[in-house]
Amino acid sequence: MHRLILSMLIVAAPATAAPDVARLLSGSVSGKPAHCIRRQEIHGQTIVDRSTIIFERGGGRYYRNDVGPNCAALRPDRALITRDLAFGFCEGDLFEVFEPLSRINYGACTFGAFVPYQRSGK
Repeated sequence: MHRLILSMLIVAAPATAAPDVARLLSGSVSGKPAHCIRRQEIHGQTIVDRSTIIFERGGGRYYRNDVGPNCAALRPDRALITRDLAFGFCEGDLFEVFEPLSRINYGACTFGAFVPYQRSGK
């Protein structure tokens, strides 16, 4: 039996410039994509652009998620709202995109596979 957890809000700090994926993952080695990740592993997230979110796991470990197609609302100055099962986030799960200051909801998108990255030497 699955238990639905109330909305979990992951807020992205407004950015002055879009972060660079290459810089964020510099010196990291990718691993085998995962279908799901545990919510408890995630320490933060960065919306890079309309197609990429980086989830921070701590200790130089990250997950890169290339979201499903047609997520034009996703931008670095916006945030995510997820409604997830107790486990965490899975490929194909929906998330909503909203603007924190105005509280405008821009619609829903889906997560892609979660590709793990770890800094080399860790």
